[in-house]
Amino acid sequence: MKKRKFKILILGIFLGILGLYLSIPDGKLRLIFCDVGQGDGALIIKGKWQMMIDSGADNGKMERCLDRYLPFWDKKIEVVAISHWDSDHSGALTKIRKSYEIGNLFESSQGDKNIEQEIYTEKMRAGDSFKYGEITFEVIYPREFGGEGNEASMVLVLNYRDKKFIFTGDVDKIGEGEMMSWYFNQIDGVKIAHHGSDSGTGEEWLDRLRPGMAVISVGKNNWGHPREIILERLKNMGIKTLRTDLGGDIVLGWD
Repeated sequence: MKKRKFKILILGIFLGILGLYLSIPDGKLRLIFCDVGQGDGALIIKGKWQMMIDSGADNGKMERCLDRYLPFWDKKIEVVAISHWDSDHSGALTKIRKSYEIGNLFESSQGDKNIEQEIYTEKMRAGDSFKYGEITFEVIYPREFGGEGNEASMVLVLNYRDKKFIFTGDVDKIGEGEMMSWYFNQIDGVKIAHHGSDSGTGEEWLDRLRPGMAVISVGKNNWGHPREIILERLKNMGIKTLRTDLGGDIVLGWD
């Protein structure tokens, strides 16, 4: 019995050391699209620096995603960007704040819980940018701060070395049309707007961006997301498509 307990103790110590080793940041850039159900929640991790783009709904799923990918001793998220304040994009933020310190909050419209009084907040609009090391983020929508709902979605372009990835929130075709008048770059990957709704992801917009891959953050829903017309459009344009409802968390390594 004593030998068995000793073996269990040794195994526990080994697994603990292994878990500690695996949780040490390796300096590589990772984009993680968390399986938050019907909503958006993504992480960008580079060494000890973390950014969260949207938090998903208040269903506990984003918190569990943070537990999976952030070192257990690191309780600070350096940057949080909320594309817009619909509950499926921001609902979990209140609870996350109870477990994590948030360095900066970026928003393109006013929050509805006076969160700006408690976190250092920057109001973002097209033309703004911010940087961490080799990573630069461009804000390309909306043109003006304010607005409500999907039309206020902040659209961010991540630039890292020679690659670009665009986070679109729930922006619609009107917003896409506006962006095409000032954003001319092609990109490598896109987070599909509004969970694959046909309110966005227009053919002309995709033809402008020419992405090689697309991520759809979606869960069980009553709206028919993602729409078949969007899936067919992506397929016909040769864009590799990944979905959180089919594959769970999606982890992209960019080093």
